[in-house]
Parts: sequence; C-alpha cells; structure tokens
Amino acid sequence: MTPATRPALPTSGSSFRPMQLLGRFLVAALLSTTALAVATPSFAQNANEFIPAPPNEKKTSKGGIPNFMSSGASSGGAVIDRSTAARRDPNARMLMEAKELVYDFNNEVVTAVGSVDIYYQGRAVQADRVAYDQKANRVRATGNVKLTERDGTIVYTNSADLSDDLRDGFIESIRVQTTDNARLAAARGRREGGKLSVFDRAVYTACEPCRDNPEKPPLWQIKAKRIIFREDEKMVYYEDATFELYGYPIAWLPFFSHPDPSVKRKSGFLAPSYGHSGDIGYSIETPYFWAIAPNMDATIAPIITSKQGVMMKGEFRHRLIDGAYKIRAAGIHQLDSDQFDDKLDPSDPNSLTIGPGDKDNRWTFQSDGEFAINDKWKWGWDVALYSDKWVRGDYDLWGSKREATSTLYLTGQGDRSYFDLRGYHFYGMTRFDQQDRLPNVAPVLDYNYVFENPVYGGELAFNVNATSLYREDNEFRRGRLGVGSFSDVALIGAAGTYSRLSVDTEWRKRYVDPIGQVWTPFAFLRGDLIYSNPDSSARVGPFFDDGQEAFLRGMGGVGLEYRYPFIAMNSLGTHQIEPIAQIILRPNETHIGDFANEDAQSLMFDDTTLFSWNKFSGFDRIEGGSRANVGLSYTLTTAGGASFNVMGGQSYHLFGKNSFANGDEDAARTGLQSGLDTTRSDYVAGASFVPVKNFGLATHFRFDEKSFAVRSAELEGRATLGRFQGNLSYGRYDKQRELGYDDVREGVLAGARVFVTKDFYVGGGARYNFDRNEFDKSQIGFGVNNIEDCINLAFDYIREYDIDTSARRLDSIDHKFLLRVDFRTLGSASISTSRSNDVFDGEN
Repeated sequence: MTPATRPALPTSGSSFRPMQLLGRFLVAALLSTTALAVATPSFAQNANEFIPAPPNEKKTSKGGIPNFMSSGASSGGAVIDRSTAARRDPNARMLMEAKELVYDFNNEVVTAVGSVDIYYQGRAVQADRVAYDQKANRVRATGNVKLTERDGTIVYTNSADLSDDLRDGFIESIRVQTTDNARLAAARGRREGGKLSVFDRAVYTACEPCRDNPEKPPLWQIKAKRIIFREDEKMVYYEDATFELYGYPIAWLPFFSHPDPSVKRKSGFLAPSYGHSGDIGYSIETPYFWAIAPNMDATIAPIITSKQGVMMKGEFRHRLIDGAYKIRAAGIHQLDSDQFDDKLDPSDPNSLTIGPGDKDNRWTFQSDGEFAINDKWKWGWDVALYSDKWVRGDYDLWGSKREATSTLYLTGQGDRSYFDLRGYHFYGMTRFDQQDRLPNVAPVLDYNYVFENPVYGGELAFNVNATSLYREDNEFRRGRLGVGSFSDVALIGAAGTYSRLSVDTEWRKRYVDPIGQVWTPFAFLRGDLIYSNPDSSARVGPFFDDGQEAFLRGMGGVGLEYRYPFIAMNSLGTHQIEPIAQIILRPNETHIGDFANEDAQSLMFDDTTLFSWNKFSGFDRIEGGSRANVGLSYTLTTAGGASFNVMGGQSYHLFGKNSFANGDEDAARTGLQSGLDTTRSDYVAGASFVPVKNFGLATHFRFDEKSFAVRSAELEGRATLGRFQGNLSYGRYDKQRELGYDDVREGVLAGARVFVTKDFYVGGGARYNFDRNEFDKSQIGFGVNNIEDCINLAFDYIREYDIDTSARRLDSIDHKFLLRVDFRTLGSASISTSRSNDVFDGEN
C-alpha cells in the first residue's frame, strides 16, 4: 500500500487514538525528563517566611526551585497531578504539521516524518520523526527532538522511547532548559514502574553558559553517576555526586538526598551554619524543619557550642485566614559563665558595668503577628523578652544587637484619615543603656483627618495625639558648663508618670494673583491637657517642680506666606528664582518647664525647617512668639534632566517671648544654642546637585549670625558611575555646652564598591571620628554578585570599636569575619567569627 500524504488538519483526540497518544507521549516525555534538576531541599529557601507564601524571586518559584519542578496543571515536574490529568478534555484538538504522515497498516505503525511539529493542550514537540507502534504500545521520537512545556521549559534529546501508558520508557542524551535558565543533562534516562525515574551520568547547573565559549564549564555544577527520583516517596537521591566550581571538583558525596522540589514544604534538616566567638567558642547550628500542616510549621535549631554547651532555639509559624503570627524562643544553661567575667574591670575608670555576670540560665522570647479586621483596620503585636540585654549579641540571635522595642497596635486607614493606637516597651542593649531609665509608653494615639470639602476655600486638617508614659529612674545629660567637673546640664527623662492629650487644627489656602505672586494665608489652633506626677528627687529640683500637677495649655496663630517665582530660559536650561517670606503671629508659649520634655528634644534648625510653623520636633514644646522667616531659592533645570537647587535664609523673632531663648526653663534645655535663640537667627543654607540620574549631592549648613562661623554642616552624596558605586556622609556640629555637648561632634562615613569584572567586585567603607582622630569602624570585602543569576558570594572583614555588648572597656575593638555563599536553587551557607581585644593590654 502506498503511504498516503495529506496536509495536517486539526484532529479530534477522541476519534484518532494514535494522535491522542502522541499528545500523551509529549506529556510523558516531559514528566520523565525534567524531574531532577535541583540538588538541595526546597524548604531551605523559604523557612523564614510565613507560610504558605514562599518568596518569589526573579523567575524561580517555591523557594528558589525552577518553575518546571513545580506540580500543577502547568508543571513539567516528575510528579503527575492526577486530578489535573483527570480534568483534561478528552475532546481536546491537536494540531500536527509534518512533511509526510505514513500509515503502515500491516505493522500497525503510524509515522509522522520530516520537520514534525505537534501542538497539544499548550505543549509542543518537534522532531525529525515521530512513530507510534500500536502492537508494542510504544511511542518513539527520533532526530533533533525538542519538547516544550506550557511554562516554557524545553527538553532536548536525540531519541525518546516510551510506553503509551506513560509508565516506562527511555530517553537518550537528555538536555533540559527551564524558563529560569536551570539546566540538566544526562547520558540516558529511564522511567520504571511509573514511580521511578533514573538519570545516568547526569549534570545539573543553574548557571548560564559562557557567551564567548559555550564549551567552558559553568561557574558551578553538580555531576552525579546516577540521580534517582521516587515519585511514591517524593524524594530525590544522588549517587556518587561531585560539586564543581569553575570546572574543578571541590566536594564529593557518595550519597545524599532531598525532597522532590514539587513538594512545597517537607520536614527535614536544613543547611547548617558555623560560627566562632571568644566567649562561646566554636558553634554549629543544625536546623530541622517540621511541616506540621499546610498552614503551620516549626524550625528547631540547636546551637552546639564548644564552651557553653547547647542552646535550644526554635521558631513556630502559623497562618490563619485573616493573618499570621510567629513565635521564636531560645534558651541555654551555660557550662562556663566565667567566660563573660572579663567584661567588667572595676579598676579601670573607663569601664562600665556590662555583661551577664554570673548568669547561668539565659534565654529570649519573641513573637510578632498581624491580623486584618477588615479592609481598613488591622491589629498586631511585636514582643521581645530577654534574660539579659547581652544574650542576643553573645549568641547572634534574631534582630538588632542595640535595641529591642515591643509594641501592641491597632491601625486604621481611610481615604482621608489615619488612626494609630499602640503601646511601647523599650529594651536598651548597649553598655550605656540602663533599663530603669527607659520608659514604658502606653497608650500612644495618633489620629489625622483632612476634610474633603474646602472650608472657606481652603484645606482644613484635624490632628489628635495622646501619650502616657512611666519611667522608674531619671535620665540626665551631663557636661561641663565651664572648666569645672561634670554636672547635670539637662533632664532628658523624668521618673514618674506623664500624660498628655493634644488636639490641633490647621487651615490654609493658596492664591495666585494675576502677576504670578503666590499668597498662602494659614491659621492653626492647638490645645493640650497635661498631667505630670514626677518622682521626688533632689537632682530634679533645678529643672522643674516635682509636684503632681494637671493643667491646660493653648496656642493659636495666623500667618501669611508669600512666594514670587521668576522664570527665565536660555541655552543652559530653565532658571527659577523665588523669594520667600513668611510671617506668623501668635501669643507666647506657656508652662515652659512645668513638666518634662519627652518628645521635643531633637531640634535641628536648617533650610528644611526654616518655614515650619512649629520648629519643635514633638508635642511637648510648641513655638510661641511672633516670627518672620525669609529666604531665597534658585533652581536650574537643564534640557538633559540635570538639576541644581540652592536655598538660603534667616529667621527673625519679632515680638513676644522667644521660645528658643527661654530654653533654660525647659528641663531638656531644648532651644539653647540652636541658632534660633537670638533676635536674628543664624543663617541657614542648603543645596542639591543632580547632574545625572545616578549621581547626587546634597548639603545643609548653619552659619553664625555675627561671625559666619560654621555651626553645623552636613554633606550627603551618592554615585553609580559605570562599574563604580559610592556614597559619602559627613557631619559637623558645633559645641553646645549648655546642652552637655562639650566638644565638636564631627565624623565622616564613606563606602565604595568597584566591579573589577562584570560580576566580581571589591569594596569597603570606613567611618572616621574626628574626636578620636582615628577610624572607629572600617570594613573591606569582596564578592561575586549574581553571576548569570546563579551565585552570590560575599566575604567581609569588619573592625570597629565595640559600644554594644561584649567589650570590657570603651577602647575594646571587635573583629568580625563574615562569609556567605548562595547558590541559586541549591541554597546558602554562611560562616562567621567574632573576636574582641583591648587596644591597651591586648587581652582577648
């Protein structure tokens, strides 16, 4: 019989069984060749995130696992989603194109020959020849076979031979390329019993091949004599595996295994981490991940130390319908607590009482969570408890080593309003923190509402703040008010109870007259209800009366702001010169010093606060007295997008009581030597320069009104120019003896990174302290930054004066070495060491 040839037409899968099996063959081939292209536990990447929503980075899914490894309707993973398969449309139509379609009725073989293209249910197969043997129930594709899955995963092979029931088969010379550029190659693959897939002489990598030399070994790859996937166990096994870096073997494992990456979460051990420090010795952390339920898991991570024994550390996470929470805890019974005794040197006048002392049992407990009440309201908490303030730093536990803040909150967000109610507990962890001097604050209420409709043609806003706090002991700032010894110069935290309720409204309207002048009248009204009950103390007397008191305080004012922008254009670009003037009329501030100043101690007068209605930073102080502010702004914008802006100005006290000149009545002495405490303020100026998108420079200055001496200066810069990245911060602040600052505070912080090649970088940074005339922190390092999206490596050495937890003297230096490596789809590992020494006696 002469073979018939006809154009390819869409054919019903239910009426033409050979073509239906070709479609099934395509699925089978994908299922049996793409299962094993990952060599690390999938849960290692997402164990620190709330479940069941693992991180979604770039094109990987399920914790760094290639998309084609995932189960589901669009998956090409080795695990067959039976429910999805059952839902396949039996009448789905298949499109096939080939030069010839040959029917061998005697041998019951149907063959598509010549540039065969088959499209079925979103999948495709291309080959020189595809044949279906009905007697043997085998499907064979030969010659330049290319299988494309729905998600874009591509499988290349020379030939494939599978049974029509999808259970068994062989594929020669397999090459798999996923949508996220992971690659698997094997000399031979086979599927046995429908539950076992075996790949012989297999190689896996997540690195791109070298563009200039594709034959060059990738940055890293895993070679294995055999990779076995057991569908019934959902596990992947490796035999005789070698890990290679730049083509050189660096590790060999006769056998290892991990869960099938299509499994979102599975119990098992995670990658260990290693560390070393002088007090606890060498340490190794070996986490075990326990998938309790689809929405619940736990990680148990004992830390084995050579000097202190075993610290038990764990984390529990639980996701509910309306939110999620987690609990973290760690505890240890130390074997040698005396290792921490050298943190106290009573004979040294520079020493402070730090360290856990003779504590044998040390622990920490942390929990945080957030739950949605509806689409506008949510509540949550973040709680941290510790046996002592040094345990977090000594054992490198979760969070900042310098402070911990516990809070319980309720927040709401409307279209034109915001509500926030919360309480705080502060835990200080540096050597300078004394816990009884830190306040407990509850409640703190902030509410803001902006009226939708104009009021008298302008915008009206309404604000509420309520604060209540308690502190056990007073906190003073000490300094020299001359050449004498140190004395108390400011009370920055008063023992006792303090509560305040503040309500204010603000109104403003903007007019632009026919010649372009901008007039903005404004008005404000503020009322405070204050209760103060400080603890009695002889040291408090010079700052305010320590008797119980409750009183009302009010403040209101009106003002006008004037701007007149002049705009001109020439070959340089667009120039805008804008004079600015502002006048504010209001009564004197009252009740200065009648209560402690808790939240308005940070006063920075510069160009950014020149036109503020109230230049105090918080609610406990409110600016009084009438004042005028004037300034001039110039802006240049070029056609290429570059911009330059400079502004300068001065503030004038007109009449009434100058709130800043009366700072000596304030317990915190806020306002003194601020540049605003004279009739004519200091001059302020600021400038910014952005010539290109990736370069910027900003400065802020304050000059003495009489001598033009620099009272404060700030400089910030950033740059990304080619392979260079850098940043710079400089600050200089003059003496403020009346506030306890006896010396000029000056320092510079700079950092840079240079890419020596496209992917390899070296970098470093340093902070120079002009008071000590030396670098008090420096850092150098190098790394590989995401080479072809397959690796990150970083090594850093950090040297700094230890002001935190584990130094005996103020002059102790902490040395840290950090190494971390991340292999895409394989996981990460890290090693760290820490050592402190005294610069004078060399003790460790």
